[in-house]
Amino acid sequence: MAKKFLEIAFAFPLGSPQEVFIEGILSYAAEHQRQWSYMLAPESNSISISQLVGWHGDGVIAALNSSAEARCAKRFHLPVVNISSALPKSPVPRAMVDNVTIGELAAEHFLERGYENLAFFGLEDTEYSKQRFGAFANRLAEHGLEPVSYLAAPTFVIRGTGWLREHKALTAWLRKLPKPVGVFATSDARARQLMNSCQQLGVEVPEQVAVLGVDDQQIICEHYHPTISSIARDSVKEGYEAARILDRLLRGQMAKEEDVVVPPVGLVARESTDAVAVQDERLQSVLRFLRANIEQPITVAEVCRHIDVSRRWLEYAFQEMLGESPFHYIRRRRLLHAKSLLSSEKRTSINTIATRCGYTSSNQLAKAFRAEFGESPRDFRRRLSSG
Repeated sequence: MAKKFLEIAFAFPLGSPQEVFIEGILSYAAEHQRQWSYMLAPESNSISISQLVGWHGDGVIAALNSSAEARCAKRFHLPVVNISSALPKSPVPRAMVDNVTIGELAAEHFLERGYENLAFFGLEDTEYSKQRFGAFANRLAEHGLEPVSYLAAPTFVIRGTGWLREHKALTAWLRKLPKPVGVFATSDARARQLMNSCQQLGVEVPEQVAVLGVDDQQIICEHYHPTISSIARDSVKEGYEAARILDRLLRGQMAKEEDVVVPPVGLVARESTDAVAVQDERLQSVLRFLRANIEQPITVAEVCRHIDVSRRWLEYAFQEMLGESPFHYIRRRRLLHAKSLLSSEKRTSINTIATRCGYTSSNQLAKAFRAEFGESPRDFRRRLSSG
């Protein structure tokens, strides 16, 4: 008698980001009328693929974070889809977040706030941390800046009290950083750890240390003081893509590509980065004014009138402290804002987004967007939707 339901195991830690990820899996199954049931660890919040050897199910969605798990997945007796980018190469098809875009978003966030002292808090021998730092450093290099880094041992498996020693080492590193400094942490959990060190040292956030995380975990970001800025992943889309790949494998088909890369939704700015690093109070006022009015069709002349500075001074100050003209700064910020809205507000029309980014028409936005990013807003949104 044929099984009515296919049994799918979740071999990854369960928690707030993973709950959203599972929503994407369930959404795919419902949309395509797949009769799947799901197997979780009975008491713990995590199960490894190695614990599923010999399991009489149908498929596995797993986070392969170690070489041992990768070897197990490679010879596993059932179809497996990987959802982790901790390893450089996955032995099975993978759905993963776009770590390069995450690093670039982090760099842009600190650049627009005028930071020259920049740092990265990441993980040793972890591919997604390497990719995020690489993209972060490359974008900063375009502006003549070079970040320093501190790499901690990953805790995919926690043993002993090594994290206490690590906390002391992190605090010592933080103490030596020149201030003010912008620190990009590879996850929200690491951002919170960094802010604990700031609290221990009596260092003010964001005035002395601005902190940015990744994952936008509400339980971390919204329930800490100050609240933590973070880059939000499209976890629902990642889960949906993992389910789509697994569905193909269950039907005896090959995956279309080794890695399906899902762009992040965008950056959620909160209190931990609500500061500017430039010393000149007039330029601080300019940057705050531009951030608050990014959706208005303001001109450089209007900025000068509002802050009561000359055009000549503004041009010099931007070139000297930010490395670009006021016109190019405003244009770049508008286009990045447009990109964020195209990602996060999928039902909002491009014409409305153009208006909200200070453009008079969708054609004007499209021309500037293509010149900056090499594709039209419509093509960018279509690429996001197709995965």
